[in-house]
Amino acid sequence: MNDPRPLRTLAVGLGPIGIAATRLALSRRSLAVVGAVDLDPAKEGAELASLVNADGGAGAASRAHNDGAVHVERDLERALDRLAPDLVLLCTSSFLPAVRADLLRCAARGVDVVSSCEELLFPALQHPDMAAEIDEAARQGGASILGTGVNPGFILDFVPVIASAVAYDVTGVRGVRVVDAGKRRLPLQKKVGAAMTEREFRDLVAQGKLGHIGMRESVALVGRALGLELEDVAQTVAPVIATEERRTPFLTVAPGAVAGIHNRGIGRSGGRTVVELDLKMFVGALDPRDEIFLDGDPPVHLRFEGGIFGDSATAAILVNSARQVVDARPGLLTVLDIAPPRLAR
Repeated sequence: MNDPRPLRTLAVGLGPIGIAATRLALSRRSLAVVGAVDLDPAKEGAELASLVNADGGAGAASRAHNDGAVHVERDLERALDRLAPDLVLLCTSSFLPAVRADLLRCAARGVDVVSSCEELLFPALQHPDMAAEIDEAARQGGASILGTGVNPGFILDFVPVIASAVAYDVTGVRGVRVVDAGKRRLPLQKKVGAAMTEREFRDLVAQGKLGHIGMRESVALVGRALGLELEDVAQTVAPVIATEERRTPFLTVAPGAVAGIHNRGIGRSGGRTVVELDLKMFVGALDPRDEIFLDGDPPVHLRFEGGIFGDSATAAILVNSARQVVDARPGLLTVLDIAPPRLAR
């Protein structure tokens, strides 16, 4: 489809990723940001351009909707009904149960969604009944819903799938991602446990309140895409302990404290590991990089020197997937179901 009309876009969730995605959307002639929703009462009524500019994006809002300034509101249903958007950029939570109600609201109105929700990458893995409910609502309403991002959504899952196009066969996949969390936003540093004690870290992991979200979804997506018939999908989460003091613009990690996480995702088939994804994300990590290894005929090795910077890249892939989602069939989709994203102007 080559519809030249800008997509009427509603930004929902104005945390760091939501602001970054909205700023980028405002700069694109293919999108027209017509509204913004956030539950934070401190943001209600604020002019969207001022929020975007205050977050370090001065001038980025120059392509704001030309019918007047966009102000932040709190009621998603009212915004959907009043603005009739083509697309929602949803950046509110990592967990599917937390975004379920908003997805159903969009589905009922036939509004397409691109979301940074990590569990939405492969929602049937942990929430099969909820995924089926959302898929049915989206099909009935004529909405296309996609969860994507950089990790999960691109480097450890979509990239190996695309790389398999040059192989006669793939018998195993290994992904390595090393990230210096000290260069990332504060919420990410908190999410990996930076500056905690090891006991605090392990207690929160046991409660499911800490760590990278989406690793198992990435494993499942790779297995599904490459026909590896996974019998088991598991993950391990361990702390990385600092051996010397490390400072970030937001916090200090003392020697002996947690610097971040070491997260492994494992997929097994026929009693052997066929998918292994290894993520080290901690303050002070050396040699940041992203690497993909495909065992097969021929073997494939890809290396991204320095790694892909997740904060800005997540905003980019959300915006760059917009047109593909709008053009896709209705339903709850994965990145395997849409045309590959590419730069949107």
